[in-house]
Amino acid sequence: MAIIATAAIFLSICSAFLAYRSLSSISLSSPSAGHYFLPPPKEWGAGRERRKQARQGRRAHSPVNVESEVKSVQYSEYETLLLNFLFSLRAEGIKSSMLPLNNHDPLGQDMGIYTNLGCSVFNQLNDNQNSQTTSNTFHKDQIIALWSSHLPSILEASRHADDTAYTHKTWTSTLLNFLSPYSILDHLPKDNSDRSMGTKDIERIIGILVRRFLGLLQNSGKSSGTMPPPLRIAVFGGPTVEGKGCHRARVGMPQGSIMANPAFCAFPYRLEQFLNAILLPPTVLKQLRRTLGGISPGSVTSNEEFRLVEVINLGEEGTDSDYSNAIVRNRMYPPLSEAQIGSSTGYGGGPPDLVIDAYGIDDYGKETTELYSFYDTVSRPSSDLPKECLKENRKPPPVIVRVVLEEDTSSQWKVASSMLTILLGDVVDDVEEGEMSLPDIQNPENKETEAGGAFGMAGHVASSWTLGINLAYAAISHCGSAGYQSQQAAQMKNTVKHAFSDDRCDNGVDAPCLFSFLAGPQGTAPRPSAIASSLMPFIVENTGWQPESDMSTGFARKTGLVGSGTGATMTLLFRNVTRPVRRFDVITLRSTSEAWKDGAVQIALVTGGDFSHGNEAAEESAKVAKETSFEISAELIADRTNGEDRHISYHFGLDLAEGDDAGQLGTDVLLRMTLTKGSRFKVLG
Repeated sequence: MAIIATAAIFLSICSAFLAYRSLSSISLSSPSAGHYFLPPPKEWGAGRERRKQARQGRRAHSPVNVESEVKSVQYSEYETLLLNFLFSLRAEGIKSSMLPLNNHDPLGQDMGIYTNLGCSVFNQLNDNQNSQTTSNTFHKDQIIALWSSHLPSILEASRHADDTAYTHKTWTSTLLNFLSPYSILDHLPKDNSDRSMGTKDIERIIGILVRRFLGLLQNSGKSSGTMPPPLRIAVFGGPTVEGKGCHRARVGMPQGSIMANPAFCAFPYRLEQFLNAILLPPTVLKQLRRTLGGISPGSVTSNEEFRLVEVINLGEEGTDSDYSNAIVRNRMYPPLSEAQIGSSTGYGGGPPDLVIDAYGIDDYGKETTELYSFYDTVSRPSSDLPKECLKENRKPPPVIVRVVLEEDTSSQWKVASSMLTILLGDVVDDVEEGEMSLPDIQNPENKETEAGGAFGMAGHVASSWTLGINLAYAAISHCGSAGYQSQQAAQMKNTVKHAFSDDRCDNGVDAPCLFSFLAGPQGTAPRPSAIASSLMPFIVENTGWQPESDMSTGFARKTGLVGSGTGATMTLLFRNVTRPVRRFDVITLRSTSEAWKDGAVQIALVTGGDFSHGNEAAEESAKVAKETSFEISAELIADRTNGEDRHISYHFGLDLAEGDDAGQLGTDVLLRMTLTKGSRFKVLG
């Protein structure tokens, strides 16, 4: 079966809202002067023996196993502890005048006040008021105690949403018992290291969850479209994130289960289920509704789902970190669907609060220097926004978490801000070794066993645990080292500031580009008609380009703007621009297929011109206008897989030469695409 990659092509001409970063060292001819090489399919299990020996060496010098010293508690005790925390949080929230809440808080709401409140209650209940320590060992001991004491709770929270009878309970329990906490703890980042999460980042994540909890408590445990939004997470990655190979498991698939769909088997979906179930189990939610709202256990409202966390899976085989950089930079996320408006379920659309870059699982994007450089840039506030643009009215950029099998020690980089890096190799080794103790089983729907590629279902289940523990460790470390007091929250009560009405003010939500759209099922223009609607207002010339839907390059990459025949030309004109153009991004199809690989397109971008007032004005403006041009090839240099062609989404981005931004305002921007080679080329542009 042909490897399926992205059915998306992407163009964005970015505005002044983007921080300028010079790429003068990059040749404009680089998209076609060099070839894009795709690595061969990864054989899963590589490095396992080396990791096993390393684990044995580390644990030979480890202290006494703490797990045996921790008394196991019942699930009901976990419920009691959580209810105690929530009712204490409500009491402190009322005392600090932090209730009532609504969703009209400014986009850049300072989450510190909510984090202070949550940490204060947590520390009081856990006798951490005076534990102002930065000891990495102390926090790890707390994590071990939490994990080992509440294994029944973790097991229950790991139930797949579509496995109502929990037919996978014994299988999941086996994985849980084989997983040593040290496989996770050995790789937890040390405090203040480059691999730890920045203070402001974890503060924001905690604050979003605490604010969501307070909204729930204020609304008597019921869901409402007016309460503060959940923590929203977007996961990028390759075939593993897509769910390829997730059917490989020594357990039967429930009849008719959505788990047969890779997207509902993969760890992003499981992560959402796990985090919601562990942070707010259904039994705890029902108790809140009974106590606060007098809702009977059998009522419809009592069983209504409520989410603290929403996760969207944006993984696509044939993409890499450059692709995710473009999506994050230009905020090209799937739009809010009508069915989700006011609902407590489903991803709410718009920019996420947390982005997980998981390309490292499949050894894609191993060189991380550019990844760090980009995220370091996007995390810094833009210095050139007007002073009237208050940061309280701008949603901050997402927190970035990187997920890999094991750290690449050969790469060296320097970054100004920390990026949490989560290692999965030892964890997946543990659970897959544990699964080997179970009898083999052959799923009737999946008779073939993959020799390589992504890890199986056990790895996906364990990945959700590992991500959860890493985030919990970051939160406990933050609260434990801060020693927050409840009165701080009252003293730091935030005030709402009114937005400054100006097009120059970036709200951090809307796409920051003069023009942009993304084709494909996960894009902003999933159908040809949507592409046509986006382009139509700006087309001044078109010979041979039209939106098409073509399955030959895979489902995810079926939709795009296709040029047919050498010389096919499309020109877009953006008149009287209100934003200076500083960056250009384009995503195109690259393929080994004979139908596509010979194609190449010449792209020319002209800024600062006047094309709206006749030839004379155009000629005069040519003296100051700036033109940038380059050619992009459709050829993919890669081996075919099982005789099938391979396809990828290739991203090319360029920071334009620095110039007079004010001089661009009120001028025209012209974009021309010409098919210079081959018979077909797929691009958004």
